[in-house]
Amino acid sequence: MEDTAGLPTLLGLCAGYELGQWRSTQFAKYLIRHLIEFIYPVEEWGAANSTTGVEMTARAAEAVYKTQKYENRGEIGELILFAVLRAHYGSLPVVSKFFFKSAANDTVKGFDAVHFIEGENGLELWLGEVKFYTDAAAAIRHVLEELGAHLAADYLRGEFTWIGNKMRADGPHYEQIRRLLDDKTSLDQVFPVLHIPVLITYESQAVGAHNIVDDAYKAAVEAELRRHFESFRNRCAVQRVAVHLILVPLGDKRALQDAFDNRLRAAQDL
Repeated sequence: MEDTAGLPTLLGLCAGYELGQWRSTQFAKYLIRHLIEFIYPVEEWGAANSTTGVEMTARAAEAVYKTQKYENRGEIGELILFAVLRAHYGSLPVVSKFFFKSAANDTVKGFDAVHFIEGENGLELWLGEVKFYTDAAAAIRHVLEELGAHLAADYLRGEFTWIGNKMRADGPHYEQIRRLLDDKTSLDQVFPVLHIPVLITYESQAVGAHNIVDDAYKAAVEAELRRHFESFRNRCAVQRVAVHLILVPLGDKRALQDAFDNRLRAAQDL
């Protein structure tokens, strides 16, 4: 479901069911298929072909994480956000922070996505936040606390410097994006084209109470999504930038983590 009548906007997405079970395995497979684009700079996507694709997939999988203790890691959430931004909003990444990790199990700080979109009124900069949680209320509370800090001038300037230093000169819209990020450019010029997609996952009572996508399920999950959306909207004090809430109700977070980890390890061994 989607609500774009005002700001913040709402997008709700669910993996659905197959043979009475929430589709954790299919969801994980969908995410794995985005690995090359998620990890590699957009300028290298064209290098993936029948000869190089296997090695690129293996290297991309190794860059996500290599640990048995994956329960508290947030990379899956960042990959979900990446897939949504690419598939639903048609964005392209400005930089991939994972490409610059010095060790596989390092955690990456800063915004969880740095993308751009060629909008109707020109270029837009999309800086994403993710909460890969089980509890929606806690996720909403924590992300709203962070949004204020992350939109402060000092934090943005630090992020812009990092992004600008990692951008490739042969990337799309390089000069225009660099001008936006330049410390000589007033934030008054940046804010009108700045968008903040906020992705929140949570274990859903509506998803858990059904086993097929029918009218009863649709009504239940829509009511649940709208309830969380109203909670977020009523407490969101962000001004001057466009915020987009993306809610992803899960049937079982651990089942998704396990399914993803199994496929990630298989990809690492290619």
